[in-house]
Amino acid sequence: MSVAVKITFRPTTRQVIGRALFLGGVSALVALVPAVGYMLAVGHWYHLTLGGLVLVAAAVALAVAYAGARRHGVVLDERGIHPLDTQGAQGKPERYAAWTEVADIRAERRAGRTVPVVYVNDPAQKPWRLRAPYSGRALSADAELDEKIFVMRSLWEGFRRGLPPRRGDE
Repeated sequence: MSVAVKITFRPTTRQVIGRALFLGGVSALVALVPAVGYMLAVGHWYHLTLGGLVLVAAAVALAVAYAGARRHGVVLDERGIHPLDTQGAQGKPERYAAWTEVADIRAERRAGRTVPVVYVNDPAQKPWRLRAPYSGRALSADAELDEKIFVMRSLWEGFRRGLPPRRGDE
């Protein structure tokens, strides 16, 4: 009996909100600095304009963060690990790692985040740092990261030995 497995890991809602707040702050700063500079130069404050700029920057940031979160992530299935977004930034196919090609899956600290890193058997290939799941500080924290990495490693262990994953009730 074959068991179909498909597990998807994406950034959590908390991480999307954190990303939106960060992008919102940056975009509000970019929008407000020239506006405030202009208002200082003319000597009149346009409060409605400032409020509108903040709202537009927040809406754009939330939309960009949500769209990015829907694209970033990985799928684990019976073939291996592959990204949700099958096309990279330049239109090239993203990486894919068959279970039989995976040498190890580790959690590593990179740029203030803990990310799963997939090492493949081919030493010529660089390790693959997955974009999700991840955990960091403040709103980037994911309390379930250890469990998610455990699931990845368990699937890898089972599939590389040719064993289908088993459910707890079997």
